[in-house]
Amino acid sequence: MSLSNQIRQARKRKKITQGDLAKMLGKTKNVISNWERGDNKPDADMILNLCRILDVDPNQILDWSEDQDYAELSTLEQKHIENYRSLESWQRKSIDELILRFLDHTEEETLTDTPVIQVPFYQVSPAAGSGNYMDENVDQETIELEDTPANRKIDYILKVDGHSMEPKFMDGEYVKVKKQQSVNIGEVGIFVVDGSSFIKEYHSNTLHSINPAYSDILLKPEMDVRCVGKVLGKFHR
Repeated sequence: MSLSNQIRQARKRKKITQGDLAKMLGKTKNVISNWERGDNKPDADMILNLCRILDVDPNQILDWSEDQDYAELSTLEQKHIENYRSLESWQRKSIDELILRFLDHTEEETLTDTPVIQVPFYQVSPAAGSGNYMDENVDQETIELEDTPANRKIDYILKVDGHSMEPKFMDGEYVKVKKQQSVNIGEVGIFVVDGSSFIKEYHSNTLHSINPAYSDILLKPEMDVRCVGKVLGKFHR
């Protein structure tokens, strides 16, 4: 298979559009399109970047052989190539444009047909530290996720604020949360204590800070303490 076709197929396997790949590489969409048409080829450094983004082994790229691939084509495919080579340059250009329109249309349908779900991202951060005030009517935006069994368990996403849960949850990281009113001992949850929100590990009478530099929250009868969710893990936005 040619280098151009390998780039196209690897990109589509990763469900990345030409525009998105161009942004990742600091190139224009036309450059990616030219690579996939075979009009130009990426240089050695750019091939390594492509391999990293598309999860392709560089050794595989170096071993690509168009002569070997041609021999593996069916008789009909080889006939198409021979007919194409017999065309005038303006006729080849028309065929190229038609094929690309078909391929782009198929790609758009594939990406659009991927089922997605909408998950709220709340504009308030549970504190891994001193506590952040949590209003009942916090602002939110919506994050679109692929519809999978794992993602369907996520009820909302929050951003960690503070260092008390490091190194498990770092300041500024995002966490996936499932709504529930209690968690088991040793599990990490989102808690509202007297109106302030925290991300903490639940113990029998304390909300535990993993980072030893921070104190635990001792739970007292006079406190208003609510569990508003279980932390399922990190979310990479």
